[in-house]
Amino acid sequence: MKTLFPSFAPPETWRNPGQTKKLEGEAWRILRLKIVQRDNYTCSYCGYKSEKYQIVDHIDGNPENNTDENLQVICQMCNLVKHAGQGCAVQGIVDLYEESKNTQTEVISLTRKLRDDGKSDSEIIKQLGLKRKVEFKMDRDYLNKLIGFVTSRQTEENDGMYNGWLAYHNRIVKLSQNQKLKVNKNGS
Repeated sequence: MKTLFPSFAPPETWRNPGQTKKLEGEAWRILRLKIVQRDNYTCSYCGYKSEKYQIVDHIDGNPENNTDENLQVICQMCNLVKHAGQGCAVQGIVDLYEESKNTQTEVISLTRKLRDDGKSDSEIIKQLGLKRKVEFKMDRDYLNKLIGFVTSRQTEENDGMYNGWLAYHNRIVKLSQNQKLKVNKNGS
């Protein structure tokens, strides 16, 4: 697994309308499928596996560099932390902390599990030992020392991708829980 730190893409490198249009095209769809299959639908940072809503991420942040070596699979939560400027400042759903009992990758994995178990943000924050909440700054040295926490707040902007993944993930968890209940009722 790769090490994840909160970061940001400078606004001058954000996708322009032409690049966004390419990502809607057939060539990108084929390349994307090749990369998610190559990486077995598994996040490069936390190991979360899902056949839907995984992101093909440009490692160097350049949306024009579509070489296989520059592309990786990343889950929705790790993407929000990797692009903390988007998660913190634009969408308002990522909080940054100076201290945690866990690494960034563990925070992502444990948050997902604890949320699936019905824990609230405050319960998760306490269990993870997240302390000293701070503001986002466009400074990589500053961000490298912080831990990003993806909250359960609704996105301020309508992020269909994240909200779509969240609904999908919650359905999968509920189906899994229902199957366990059926197995327990049948005594198997």
